[in-house]
Amino acid sequence: MSLRADQVLLGNVLTLDGNGSRAEAVAIANGRVLATGTRQAMLELRGPHTAVSDFTGSTLVPGFNDAHAHMDTLGTRQLRPTLEGARSIAEVQDRIRVLARSTPRGEWIVTMPVGNPPYYFDAPATLAEGRLPNRHELDAAAPEHPVYILAPGGYWGEPPCHSAMNSLALQRNGITRDTVPSNPNTVIEKDERGEPLGTFVEKSYVNTLEADLLPAVPRFTYEQRRDGIRQAMDLYHRMGTTSIYEGHGSAPEVIAAYRELWERGDLTMRTAMVLSPRWRSLEDAAAAMRDWMPTMRGRGMGDAMFRVSGVFIAHGGDPCVARIQQRDLAYMGWSGYVQQVNSTEDFEALCMLAGEYDLRMHTIVSDKLAKVAPVMERVARRFPIGERRWVLEHISRSAPEELATVRRLGVATTLIPAQYVWKHGTPFLRFGEQEMDHLSPAKQLFEMGVPVAAGTDAVPYNPLFCLWSMVTRRERTTGRVMGEGGKVPPETALRILTQGGAYLTFEENEKGRLVAGQHADIAVLSADPLEVQPDALRDITCRATMVAGRWVHGAQ
Repeated sequence: MSLRADQVLLGNVLTLDGNGSRAEAVAIANGRVLATGTRQAMLELRGPHTAVSDFTGSTLVPGFNDAHAHMDTLGTRQLRPTLEGARSIAEVQDRIRVLARSTPRGEWIVTMPVGNPPYYFDAPATLAEGRLPNRHELDAAAPEHPVYILAPGGYWGEPPCHSAMNSLALQRNGITRDTVPSNPNTVIEKDERGEPLGTFVEKSYVNTLEADLLPAVPRFTYEQRRDGIRQAMDLYHRMGTTSIYEGHGSAPEVIAAYRELWERGDLTMRTAMVLSPRWRSLEDAAAAMRDWMPTMRGRGMGDAMFRVSGVFIAHGGDPCVARIQQRDLAYMGWSGYVQQVNSTEDFEALCMLAGEYDLRMHTIVSDKLAKVAPVMERVARRFPIGERRWVLEHISRSAPEELATVRRLGVATTLIPAQYVWKHGTPFLRFGEQEMDHLSPAKQLFEMGVPVAAGTDAVPYNPLFCLWSMVTRRERTTGRVMGEGGKVPPETALRILTQGGAYLTFEENEKGRLVAGQHADIAVLSADPLEVQPDALRDITCRATMVAGRWVHGAQ
C-alpha cells in the first residue's frame, strides 16, 4: 500500500524547487514533505486519519532559517520589567513604585531601558524632560531598594546608550565622585558639585559599564537564560522562523541551556550553534581545540533539531573592551557570547589552529573584508576551508575583487541587511554608487554562486523585515536607496532566507524547499511575497508555522 499523508495543507505553495514551481497543496508524512501538487492530487493521498488544513488565500513557503538569530539574546529581553510607554520621569517613578511594592526590601529592581522597543533609539528624548531620572528621583520612588534602569545593547539600536540607578545602587557598586571608568567611551554624569547623578552614557556599541563598574548588579542566571530561550522560541516561530544558526558563537552556558531543552524534548526550533570560547591566549586556544573540542569537528555533534559545530574567532575589536572582559570571562550581559578581541595577526594564528584541528571557523567581517580575505587565502593554502564550510559573517562593505576572493575560496557567507542597509546605514551614505551597490552584497554573492544566507540579528527578529531590506535597500533616517545595483529580487531574497542557512549546516538536501523528502518546515504567510509591492513585504504576517510536521504557531 502506498504511503498516506498525515496532513494535507491547502493554499498557494511556493516550493522554491529551483524551477519557480508553484503548487496548490502540500502532503506531509512522518514529519517530511510527501508531495506537492494540485489540491485534488494531494487530497487523494488522504487516509482515514489525515488532517486537512485549508489556507486558501495564504501562501505557504519553506520555514525561514535565521542565519544570525541571537535568539537567546532576545530571550533575556523578556525577563526584565518593561518601562515601555513611560513618557515622563513621573511615569517612570510610578512604574518603579509598583515594582517596589512587590519586591522584598533590599532586593534589586532591575528594569528594561527607557524608550521604545525594540530599538530604543534616542531614549532620553522619549521622556518629556529629555533625560533619564537621576538618583534622587529614583530614591523618591524606591528608597529601600537598589534600582537600576538598564541600557539597551548598543547593537539593538545605536549609541549612545543610557542607564540610571539610585543612591543605594551606586553605594552597593562603590560608585563615588572619584570613580573613573576603564572605558573612555563610558561617562558617569555628575552634578555641579562633582557628585554622581546616577546616570550613565555609553558611547560605543559594546556595553562595558556593568562588567567594568557594576559588579553588584544581578547577572542573568543559567535558569533565566534557559527560560528566556523558551519564550523567545515562541516569538521567532510567530515570525515563521523554523531554524536558527548562531554563528556569532554562544558561551558554554548558553549552549548548555539549549542542550537541556533539546534533551527534554522542549526544543521546537531547529538550532545550529557555534562555540564562543573563553581562552585567554593562543596556548589556551591550542589546548582547547586539541583536548576539548573534538566533538565539534566537521559537522559536530547533535541531530536535526540541535547541533554544535565549530568555533567563533573574532577579528579586530577594541583592546580596552578586551581588558575589561578579561577580568571576568563569565560575564556576558545581554549578548550570550564571550567578547573577543584579536589583532589580525592573532586572528590568523587562531584560524591556522582551527584548520589544524579540523574545526569550522566563523567570524564577523563587518567592513573589514579587505583584511580578512587575505588571511583566508593564506589559511586556504594549508587547509580545505571551503570544503569544511568556513563562514564569513556580517559582511557590510565589500569590493568586487574581495568578493572574487571569497568565491575562489569557496567559503560560505552571511549578511545582516537590516543592520547595514536600514538601521546603521548612515555611515555609508557618503559612498559612491558602486561602493553603495556592494554594501551588504546579497545580489552579487548570489549571482556569483557564493553560498549566502541572511539573518535578522534579533533587531527586528522578523525575517520578512530582513527580506524587505534586501529588496528595497532603504536607509532608516533618509529613506534613500542604498545602491540600486544591490537590490535583490524577492525570490532570490526568499531563497537566501530559507535555503541559504541550510547550506551553513550541511543540510541543503534536508530543508529549505517544499519538495518530497525535505523536512516539513513551513511558514504560512498572509500574502505572496513574490506578488506584493516591495514596500508591502514588511507588512506580511505569519499565520501559522510548522516544524517537522508539527504546528508550533497557529493552526493548532
